[in-house]
Amino acid sequence: MSTISTDSQLEYELQELYILSQHWLQDLSFLEDEMHFFKNILRKYQETGTLNEVPSKAQDLTAKIREQELHLESLKIMVPEFLRFLEPFIGGQRKEMDLGFLEKYNKLETALRTLFAAIKATKQELFSYTEAIMTVEKAVQTP
Repeated sequence: MSTISTDSQLEYELQELYILSQHWLQDLSFLEDEMHFFKNILRKYQETGTLNEVPSKAQDLTAKIREQELHLESLKIMVPEFLRFLEPFIGGQRKEMDLGFLEKYNKLETALRTLFAAIKATKQELFSYTEAIMTVEKAVQTP
């Protein structure tokens, strides 16, 4: 049985972190598509919601989506910056690590988790909002 040297293990873990960070970019692209979907749904039901006296909910959802879009845009900048930050640690360059490494990673991971949770909550609110509108429309149309 052979053991992996500490340097090799660290190199492997850094490469895994780099791959994970690249996946974050794909996740952000997915979230961007989700936001477009949310805005399309909101546009479709916003007028009906206004007619059914639910305009404040539509405005609230619009504001939340806009805030999340801004957060998403900042993360689309932060993730590539983190990837560039990681590059010197991978391969033969052997940059020395300090606590700043962990701080950068934790800050980015926390921001991503926060955005995912916020978008999930917005999705639930949006679907409840549209379901309520559809229920009212159905009741109005049923004689």
